[in-house]
Amino acid sequence: MKINKVRFDGQTFLLDPDQDLAETKQAIVAAAREGSDFVDFQVLGHGTISLLVTPNLPVRFEIIERSEEELERFEADPPSLDHGDWLQYEF
Repeated sequence: MKINKVRFDGQTFLLDPDQDLAETKQAIVAAAREGSDFVDFQVLGHGTISLLVTPNLPVRFEIIERSEEELERFEADPPSLDHGDWLQYEF
């Protein structure tokens, strides 16, 4: 299964498969052009998060392939967003 991964300011998020990627990219570009704004994301294992997007914030999207089992395991026991626990996952 293909999963969209996005990286903001050194932090990586796996987008929920239902998150509209084109709409998300447009929201990021609009926020950067306006100077800054919050953009909401549906993230696997964490629900909705809001990130402040600024013109100087690098954003990187990547498409990765993961099995259903890997995603179920990740969603059931997601790493903390605050403590660098993402490093243990090879996403």
